Amino acid sequence: YLEMLGFVSHELKAPLASLVMDGETLLGGYAGNVDEAARAAVERMVRKASYLGRLVKEYLDLARVEQRDLVVRRVPCDFGADVVEPALDVVRALLEERSCRLVRDFASGALPFLLDPELMTVVLVNLLGNAAKYARDEGEVRLSARREGDALRVAVRNEGPGFRPEERARLFRRFSRLADPELAGRPGSGVGLYTCRRIVRLHGGRIDADSEPGSWAEFRFELPA
Repeated sequence: YLEMLGFVSHELKAPLASLVMDGETLLGGYAGNVDEAARAAVERMVRKASYLGRLVKEYLDLARVEQRDLVVRRVPCDFGADVVEPALDVVRALLEERSCRLVRDFASGALPFLLDPELMTVVLVNLLGNAAKYARDEGEVRLSARREGDALRVAVRNEGPGFRPEERARLFRRFSRLADPELAGRPGSGVGLYTCRRIVRLHGGRIDADSEPGSWAEFRFELPA
């Protein structure tokens, strides 16, 4: 199952990326003028292909973290430069698409910690991507990170519909999605938060979520030194 999941996802990744690039080339006018009707159609194509690309990435991440021989390679790194910035490079277009205001709530300068920067980038991409996806249009997405004693505490909060308390236990299950009609229509795979939990636990940490329905949702994790 995992081999097939990884193989199919990998085979889809390159054609989808090429499709997005071709669409953006057309929109940029490099193949000639594009009238308004054609532009709208190409923009829809790019949005759909971009969504499928994100979906493929989530399944590739899932196939990877489900492997029994996955090893966390902890190295000294700067959480801001080595995790936050690469994650923002991935989700910035989604934040802009929803017109979300990103607020960084952590001290300037380096935030050193011992972790696997590649795996933790996967976590932050999922949390920030979900925050943008479920945020209100033009809502705020707040990313906070701080070192408290020997622990690194990170939280991602968005202004949006949130979730009901009784659905909290379902959030981190594999292939589980919330039943709220307002949230059920948002595209998603149901594997992103499960992957986050797996990676955080592999680091010996814990992850949780809180919400005020109709106002905000916050996902936070803590990693031990």
